[in-house]
Amino acid sequence: MTACIVAATFLASDGDYLEAVIEVDGQRLHVMDEFGGGQLAAGTQVRLELSAMPSEMDDWDAIFRANPGREQRLLRLDGWRYLALGVVISVDPVVCDCGLLRVEDPFTTHDARCVGAYVGVTLARLDACLA
Repeated sequence: MTACIVAATFLASDGDYLEAVIEVDGQRLHVMDEFGGGQLAAGTQVRLELSAMPSEMDDWDAIFRANPGREQRLLRLDGWRYLALGVVISVDPVVCDCGLLRVEDPFTTHDARCVGAYVGVTLARLDACLA
């Protein structure tokens, strides 16, 4: 799992460990509420740590075909699942820069030729807890 600290605006929560909606840099994100969002008023500014949990279901060819537009962003699929579009910046471990966050170990390779490749990996969940 990879984490990053962000300044966010709290919008709504279904309760602890359920879905919450926050806004970060103008992007609305649906996350697992590990920060007590049910106790916050909509519009509250919070510092959160976002953690991405990569899915282990992606197939190699699909990962390398998923980002023809060479983008670096999170694209919501449903609930708190996302397609993380980014560029491989290292191997051993693999790290993908997806703009808002870096995703570590979304797949495994030791091949340095993958550095610079644009990929798309599924995130099974995006978590948020207090920073």
